[in-house]
Order: sequence, then structure tokens, then C-alpha cells
Amino acid sequence: MKILKSLILLVLILNGCSFGERELIFGTAINYFHKDFISHFPKTVPIEFSLNVISQNTTNSHPHVWLKYYKSENELDLLKDSIENVAVAKYQTSDSCLLVIDKHLNKSNWYKIDKSKRIPKKIDYNDKPCHHNKYPVPNFYSTDWSETNSNPTRLKGYDLYVLEAKPGIYMDSTKLPNGLYTPKDWKHGYSKGIAINDETSAIIFWADIW
Repeated sequence: MKILKSLILLVLILNGCSFGERELIFGTAINYFHKDFISHFPKTVPIEFSLNVISQNTTNSHPHVWLKYYKSENELDLLKDSIENVAVAKYQTSDSCLLVIDKHLNKSNWYKIDKSKRIPKKIDYNDKPCHHNKYPVPNFYSTDWSETNSNPTRLKGYDLYVLEAKPGIYMDSTKLPNGLYTPKDWKHGYSKGIAINDETSAIIFWADIW
């Protein structure tokens, strides 16, 4: 019952339309994914600024939807209180042993590495014992998203709340990459969550599938 109440509160916080906000509209590209794939995303975003990307890339990376905007300190606190009760895991971008999907990519090399080649480049994921029982999180490698090269998420100063993550195929396999460069037991899967930076008041929603 406590989790159910927390989920309801989270939906109300994320989807409540307030002054200075507009409806979040992705366009037809979002139809690549099932509607439940971004069920944790808000219905509205601030008028002043929001950034989003819908990727169908299966050759260099993997399909994903990201959304970023900024909120006041009070709104951040409300959101964090709700997330704490429903997240399956919480990490920091500064953690030394994160399980990051496509961690080899950065904004300078991502377009050079093609998974679909007949003889693709050899890249070892380098699984570690500390990865055991960790949930995967994204690598925000691309221009406009990448903030640092000091860790494989390419983000700096964020708390990462994983809301849901499961291994396996949850999408038409023709829409997924071939499973190269992935960690042990996560050849295919998905990860959904929210990243929060207390210092900058930034919020990033992610939904990644591979």
C-alpha cells in the first residue's frame, strides 16, 4: 500500500500542470516505442527550457528517449521524496562501479563504432565482481548531454534513481541492436529512471532499451 501511494504521488507531481508549463509533445518518432516505455515521463515541461532526444539508433548505440529540464528546489525535494519510495536502486554518477550501457561511447567517437559491421571492432565490456546485482544506467554520451569524461555516464553530480530495469527482449527484435558490447547477463534489456542534480536543479528522465 505504501508503494502504491508513493506511485500515485509521483504521478501527480510529474503530471500536474502548473503555471509556466506546456504540454510535452514528442512527435511521431515516439511511436517507435510502446506507450508504456515512457510512462514515468511528465505530461508537462517548463516553458523556459527543456531538451529531449528520441533515438532509434541500433548501429552505434541503442534506442532511447531522454528528457531534461530544471525545477525549483522545493519541487526537486517533492520529486525526490516520491522517487525514494519506488526506485529499485539509487546510485551516484561518482560511483566507481556503475553498470553503464554502451559505456565505451563519448561525443567524439560514438559515430565511429558500428555494431552492425560484418567484422565489428572488438570492445570488451570488462565486467567486474562489483557489477553483480547492479542495475544498468545510460551513458549520456552525445553532444548537448555529455558533461564530463570522468565517469561512463558522462554526467556530473547526479543521483541516479533506477525505477525499473530488466534483462531480456521487450521489443520487436528488429528494432534492437545485436547485443554487442553489453555487460554479462544484460545482452538485451531495458532501464527506466530519473537523474537529479541538486546543485544545478537539473532533472533527466531516461528510458533505454537494447
